[in-house]
Amino acid sequence: MVDLVKWCLYISYFYGRFSGILNFEIDLKTGRTRVTKRATIYAAGAQVFMFTLLVFHLLKMRWMSKVWTKANSLHEYVFMIMSVFRIVCVLLALVSRWLGRRHFVRLFNSFRRLFLSNPEAIQCCRRGIIFKCFCATVTEMVQLIMALIMMRRQLTFIVALGIWALVTLTAIINIIITQFYIALANIRGSYILLNRKLYDIMVEVQALVPRRRGVFVTKCCSLADRLDEIAMAQSELQDLSDRLSKTFEMQALCMVLSFYMSSVGTFYMMFSAAKYTKYMEEWPDIVLFLGTTYFVFYYMDNWISTYNTFHLLDAHEEMVKILDQRTLFPPGLDNRLEATVSNLTLEFILPIICIMFL
Repeated sequence: MVDLVKWCLYISYFYGRFSGILNFEIDLKTGRTRVTKRATIYAAGAQVFMFTLLVFHLLKMRWMSKVWTKANSLHEYVFMIMSVFRIVCVLLALVSRWLGRRHFVRLFNSFRRLFLSNPEAIQCCRRGIIFKCFCATVTEMVQLIMALIMMRRQLTFIVALGIWALVTLTAIINIIITQFYIALANIRGSYILLNRKLYDIMVEVQALVPRRRGVFVTKCCSLADRLDEIAMAQSELQDLSDRLSKTFEMQALCMVLSFYMSSVGTFYMMFSAAKYTKYMEEWPDIVLFLGTTYFVFYYMDNWISTYNTFHLLDAHEEMVKILDQRTLFPPGLDNRLEATVSNLTLEFILPIICIMFL
């Protein structure tokens, strides 16, 4: 059976290397990271080449005036501002990648260790990861096809390179969001596994019959040790989520601003095209269909990415609810077990404030 999650991770990695957003190598057999001159030179060259093409086309793209034949020049200014703003946002995101490359390498190594310790955690969120990658891929493919169809009459090698640069710009945004999504999904999957273990322990504790004997005390100590392991694992997940949030902080801000400006600019231009020009009447029906498909998958993709954080908060809240079952414990439990449960409750309630800012 084909492991779709594994293929999604592979595609995300190779796409990141091809677009230049990943400026280090990963050994796919061992999972180890390597900062090599080859990866550095290729990533820098790919990014410089892409931004050079984008700037060139923004300066030479006078064919946009043909699109708005019956409208004023405001529409072209909106397009230019929207494009420049997206380029600046992506540029800042890539700069933060270069400045924090060591942090990204260490963060990836931490997630690699998390995966090796809990390989089934990623499978708990496999449907979300597959759906996320599917929506992102469809969005990019539809955008590329639409651009090629709309520019088929003016399509030249230079124009094709410009379209490739624009698609790569979108790909960089999608790769950054997808990487953050997969990392957060891995943490959420680990929380789900911890919740299952915690629930089993709470059931065992409720079934205990206090008898101040050796077997009872040994059982309580064993349960307390298992709870300590869960507390340690949760503390590591909290630390990992904090590092993830800080490492992606600048990139997340740039992606949010890019999404907002792109949405406002795109809706404005579509409204203007429908109201002030007859240009849309010349479009093939397939373009209108692809445009609708693009917006459906584009906003669905952003909806999935946004709710990934809320799902993590739900998993953390579920852990707190499971601990609330301590009120059903029979009286007379071992003092160490009761103290462990109380400390665990305090530790799990406080970190939710930090996770809220992911």
